[in-house]
Amino acid sequence: MLNIGSSTRYFREVQQPWIERELFAPLRRRGGVVIHQDMKAADGVDVVGALGDPGCRARLGELGVRSVCCTNVLEHVEDRREFARQLMEQVAPGGLLFLSVPRAFPWHPDPIDTMFRPTVPELVELFPSMRLVSSAIVPCGRLGSLIANDVPGAVRRLLNPGAGAATDAPRASMANWLWPWMVRPFEVTCAVLERV
Repeated sequence: MLNIGSSTRYFREVQQPWIERELFAPLRRRGGVVIHQDMKAADGVDVVGALGDPGCRARLGELGVRSVCCTNVLEHVEDRREFARQLMEQVAPGGLLFLSVPRAFPWHPDPIDTMFRPTVPELVELFPSMRLVSSAIVPCGRLGSLIANDVPGAVRRLLNPGAGAATDAPRASMANWLWPWMVRPFEVTCAVLERV
């Protein structure tokens, strides 16, 4: 399985340990292989490069990947249709594409956030040559649950959310925008698609 936009080993195993524990460890226990791709060179990234780069896609194509996992990346892509086409290229015939995109979640530039917050039909529509296997909009906590995992970092972001981000919005208005997420529940749109 190819994990597109994987981030680092530290992110997957320490900051958000459920990613490794619930998704990738069970796959490896059954004999599966997981290849992590990201734009940044870091510990735990197997293939460095952007999916939009033909050289990166060629390297990925040589790996014999069957299925692809792309979680919480599409909201950071300006040309979603082209990115979706490139994702479909990586899935082998009969393979699966596992997708998740925030449905209800605050703005989070990494380095951009296009505010793409799709319903299931809006997400599936990006992949016309694939068959929908399963889908759901999944509730996944509140800002308080993130704070519990990283209290100092979360407090810093709440008090100064524009720090380090390229933005024209005044930091005070951004902070006001984040506070409702203390009680508003997060949701993620999820879909599993099959390449036919």
